[in-house]
Amino acid sequence: MDVAAATRLYLEDGLSVRQIGQRLGWSHTTIHEALVGAGVPLRARGRGGRRIPDQTRQEIVAAYVAGESLRSLLARHQVAAQTIRNIVTEAGVPLRKGGCVRAGKARFDRQAAARLAEDGWTAPAIAILMGFSEGHVRRVLRGLGYGRAPLPAGEDLALAYDRAGSIRGLAVELGCSPWRVKRALEREGIRALPRPRALVAMVRASGSGRAVAEELGCSVGRLRAALERGGVRTRSKVA
Repeated sequence: MDVAAATRLYLEDGLSVRQIGQRLGWSHTTIHEALVGAGVPLRARGRGGRRIPDQTRQEIVAAYVAGESLRSLLARHQVAAQTIRNIVTEAGVPLRKGGCVRAGKARFDRQAAARLAEDGWTAPAIAILMGFSEGHVRRVLRGLGYGRAPLPAGEDLALAYDRAGSIRGLAVELGCSPWRVKRALEREGIRALPRPRALVAMVRASGSGRAVAEELGCSVGRLRAALERGGVRTRSKVA
């Protein structure tokens, strides 16, 4: 796991441990243990968290109005990015355009982002590499004509789902959110197949692989591929 990326997302982007886990494809428990092991000071959770003193709030607002970057404020006060935004907004100060965490006053390199997108890098990966928020990267890429890559459809989506073994695994493979994968599967009516051992039992009980495929709502080819991945040798045609 990329502990440096997890640390950056936690301290600079203000993401929660659970959000970082969803972004990087690891459990929130693993992310928590990695941050603790790296010596990262963790924020208090829930309403029991420490209250920001009024003097500190005034300092944050004054520094923000003076043009100090959000990243610098996060590093100095050790609070979440959303906390900074809330304090500034409550003081009646409008947020700067974009609302993204920038590296000091460095400008976003649009050409570098475009090159990475052409090489197949996803928006979350580009955001981590360049030190900007994922939302900002997506907006820039859309402006440059780089929309979301289309997902596989039909049989291709079903086979990719079976190979990945889970919605989250397929999302990581395709470089998109699990929610988008789930919606695509529901739209196509694709359901997870039983394990190979259960499939074998179903075929033996039925005597017809085609009948089992119809029962499961999948193609014979998908059924055969699932059996072969489980180490079950099949004939050229599932009778």
